[in-house]
Amino acid sequence: MTTGTLAPSAATFLDDVLNRRATPCGHDVDWSDLGIRDEGDLLAALPPVLPFETSGSTGGPVIRWRTRERLVQEARHVADLLAVDPPDVFVVHAPPRDLHGLLFGCLAPALLGRRARYARPDDPLPRDARRPLFVAVPSTWSHLRRSLREVRGYERITVTHGTGPLPEAAPAVRRAVPRLSLLDVHGSTETGLIGTRADGRWDFTLAPDLAFASHGSAAQAASPSPVPLVVRSTRIPADGDGPQSPEHVLAVLVTPTGPRTYRLAGQHGDPVGSRGQSAGLAGIEAVLRGAVPGVGLRCVPVPDPLRGEGYEVVVAGAEHDRRAVVAASLRALPAWQAPRVVRLDAPGGAVPVRLPSADENDS
Repeated sequence: MTTGTLAPSAATFLDDVLNRRATPCGHDVDWSDLGIRDEGDLLAALPPVLPFETSGSTGGPVIRWRTRERLVQEARHVADLLAVDPPDVFVVHAPPRDLHGLLFGCLAPALLGRRARYARPDDPLPRDARRPLFVAVPSTWSHLRRSLREVRGYERITVTHGTGPLPEAAPAVRRAVPRLSLLDVHGSTETGLIGTRADGRWDFTLAPDLAFASHGSAAQAASPSPVPLVVRSTRIPADGDGPQSPEHVLAVLVTPTGPRTYRLAGQHGDPVGSRGQSAGLAGIEAVLRGAVPGVGLRCVPVPDPLRGEGYEVVVAGAEHDRRAVVAASLRALPAWQAPRVVRLDAPGGAVPVRLPSADENDS
């Protein structure tokens, strides 16, 4: 690659990510120099267990411990998925210390022996790549739209995406770049990889080591009614110090379309996402009401042009009530959970509330 600085070694970079929980941006890492020939080699490069923190959408954040055996098992699924037509370069915008960024941005490139570029979403695109895969965050799309000349020069480009709405810039990029493929990834910190969906398809396919827990038979899977997604897998991590759980109920409704395929049909509750994390609006409302007793308010989901989805807080009261809710939002909520605006429940202006910076890849 012509951009970035070659990291001292893949091993050093992996140590920074895993042990120091750092995200060194601006580096190119050649994962082939780690000498990974198979899953056993990758196991030897990882610590026995790694913690991953949930977003805390239904209370405080929960630590989920994942053993290296289960991480490698999951990384093997991702590498096999990409090995059919492998990218020549991984461009990683998702933080590698998060599960999605680690699997798609570090462990899969290690198993495939590929080079990866760790960058902020607004860093220059690699000019000598031919078939890059972008391990994306929502603001990746805005940068791709600003860089259409470079993007059109790629033989093929693949962009990972979660299950939330595509950002406002995505349709324009996809129209302008017919060779762009979308890889939808359904997953969570609790379960890891759940399913994937290739560009243009409706149905997700379960990861190879997952099965429907409550509707596993073909007859039940053909049911047209949405049901809660309950999956069974040996790699579902434990809650903190709790025992290993064989299955997990997710805050999502699905319509099963076959023994191993499903379509997303909605959400339990009202989560909205940002930076790969989801927040339940009912939980946010409870926090804000506790911070400003006596003030009527509600959280309303709205589209967000950069991140795809967000929410506003609507206040039933006077201007001083609205200001109090703004102050409470800044004081009581993590920055990534802050609403787009706080407004009165009447026509009029809105008070902006800070959001995380457009650079969604913390250094």
